[in-house]
Amino acid sequence: MATINVEVHKTIRRPVTVVSRQFGDMHHHERNRVHPDVAFTVLSGDGDGCRFRQQVRLVGMLQTDEILQRRNADGSLSSEVVDGANKGPRIHQAFVPVGADSTLVTFHAALPAVGIKRLLKPLFEMAIRRAVTKGLEEDRVDLEERGYGQASG
Repeated sequence: MATINVEVHKTIRRPVTVVSRQFGDMHHHERNRVHPDVAFTVLSGDGDGCRFRQQVRLVGMLQTDEILQRRNADGSLSSEVVDGANKGPRIHQAFVPVGADSTLVTFHAALPAVGIKRLLKPLFEMAIRRAVTKGLEEDRVDLEERGYGQASG
């Protein structure tokens, strides 16, 4: 089966432990609208895992997906879209310290390229890359400018 693979990198000027925690803190994402165009609803969660619903309007249509996210032993996050309009993609987010107070985030998404996605693979890759780049910038703003993980975060 053909696969669409997209990898995006972003450096965030906050310590790796804080960045990793923020990316996995779906309650924070839900409460604080970190990504204004996406509505999150946490369905269940424990220390190492979380199941949440994600709703986004694309081309005027509301798309709803359920995502199962787990924290790996190395601090990275692995997620899978387990139900909904976009079922199937797997996402891996890794966090590597770059100096004492910065973190390199690597976001990798792999999704099945079936049907129209197979025919229009380059367009889907470009759209996903654009959405991920926008999302990573919104996380950077939350961490660097809004102060997630500081006294008020």
